[in-house]
Amino acid sequence: MTAAAFFELFHQYGLFLVCGVIFCEYMNLPGFPAGVIMPCIGVLIAQSSLSLPLTLVLSVASGLLGSLVIYGLCYWGGEPIMEKLFGKSRKFRSFVQKCHEFIDAQHGRGLALCRIIPMLRTIVSIPAGLIRMPVKWFIGWSTIGIAAWNTALISAGYLFSDRILTLVM
Repeated sequence: MTAAAFFELFHQYGLFLVCGVIFCEYMNLPGFPAGVIMPCIGVLIAQSSLSLPLTLVLSVASGLLGSLVIYGLCYWGGEPIMEKLFGKSRKFRSFVQKCHEFIDAQHGRGLALCRIIPMLRTIVSIPAGLIRMPVKWFIGWSTIGIAAWNTALISAGYLFSDRILTLVM
């Protein structure tokens, strides 16, 4: 897909497209890297009549919903689903155990911290579900971390949109 085609889709669907892309990114689907997507959303918002604050609120809500899908699958499906997806990988089990220990040691704050660490930020929903973190903790701490991450990246794209566009175009 070309940049022009994406701009056309954005002008057609606006915030619906933004919400869909962010939802998929937080579900950890391949092809949706936040480091590229979030600043691009900021650039698109700056070049349109859409509201930055509304975009940020919707991005957090979409990210939280995507995270809740993964969390829910792991919370209710648990180990059988994880074994189907990852097999009996020692590396994955070690990762889950380390996340569990980190989240426990930080009394939930660890989840918010994980949400601002690249690579870990979307995967952390898996161990949170597997350890059956209370949903109110998951929502609260995830919202804080997702808000920090999305606000930083989308705002950077928004604030530097002219500079970014001159580099890209």
